[in-house]
Amino acid sequence: MVKNIIFDFGGVVIHLQPDEAMHRFEALGITDARQQMSIFGQTGIFGQVEKGEITTDEFCRLLALEAQQKGGKFPEVDNPSYTYEEAKWAWMGYVKAVPQKNLEALLRLQKQYDLYLLSNLNPFLQQWAESDAFSGDGHGLRHYIPYLYYSFQLRDYKPAPSMFRRMLDAAGLRAEDCVFVDDSPRNIEGCEAVGMRGLLVGKDEDWIAPLDDLLNRL
Repeated sequence: MVKNIIFDFGGVVIHLQPDEAMHRFEALGITDARQQMSIFGQTGIFGQVEKGEITTDEFCRLLALEAQQKGGKFPEVDNPSYTYEEAKWAWMGYVKAVPQKNLEALLRLQKQYDLYLLSNLNPFLQQWAESDAFSGDGHGLRHYIPYLYYSFQLRDYKPAPSMFRRMLDAAGLRAEDCVFVDDSPRNIEGCEAVGMRGLLVGKDEDWIAPLDDLLNRL
């Protein structure tokens, strides 16, 4: 019996525009942003901050150092650093839209299921998502999905099955009671490897009807 629905964030709850994020990081001097910010997962310092291996302060310093070395930024500056807001501005380039219909569907599903989020995410986007600015009408993400789990906090990364096990253990859930909704086939494979039921949806496509259909069949 399904008791819990677990959602991915980018491409499911919110719509994404990766090219804009890459343009912003390129504007900050990261000339190889497209190589480090792959659709299959971040690498370099981008992956490190999403895995909780470095802090936001360390990310800002290392970002500036890369920009100095690769993009000619901060000429003749020792120990350069971008500000938190500058780095957040670049990360926020990912955010295309927060569809109201998704938020309404989450509130409806809350009446019957426990809702969770499991996302490869960094603290910059997490701060925005949990702020009153998220929904446009004064509600943070936790209003719609009460239980939030991020890669930088779990210190793991999808699609590794260990990421899903860590979340299940932390939340005290049984895999067989869960449906996981994601737009990545690799992440669906990871969840199914630990016994969850996965629902693969297209990136930024409507997941409401397919999820309702699956839940009605279970």
